Amino acid sequence: MSHRVLITGASRGIGAATARLFAQEGWDVALNYNQSRAEAEALAAELSGLGVKAVPMQADISVPERAER
Repeated sequence: MSHRVLITGASRGIGAATARLFAQEGWDVALNYNQSRAEAEALAAELSGLGVKAVPMQADISVPERAER
């Protein structure tokens, strides 16, 4: 059974560090970002190299309608 986690603010700082920790433990990671697309895509490529699925997802989760998307 694979584990999956959604990390908000995953493109930089604490969010990116958290995503790396989960990926190192074998979790598939959804990388939520608001504006830092290039950073999120680079992190997804990095984490994919660890053998997990890492998918960048753009959404401003402070707006409920966008979070629902």
